[in-house]
Amino acid sequence: MLSRDYLTRQLRGIDYDGIDRTIDNRIVTLRKKLFDDATNPKGIITVRGKGYLFVADGWKA
Repeated sequence: MLSRDYLTRQLRGIDYDGIDRTIDNRIVTLRKKLFDDATNPKGIITVRGKGYLFVADGWKA
């Protein structure tokens, strides 16, 4: 699992302030590009209050 703080630091070089939705918007874009259903995601799982879990076996073949 990767926290929003970790992802923000890696992608933007700043600390996550708890309000910025940039990472969430990028996850939405990634899900669309990878055909991961946002209502029932299999590849990128949102862990509420923690961050995102990337599941290697969750991608469609």
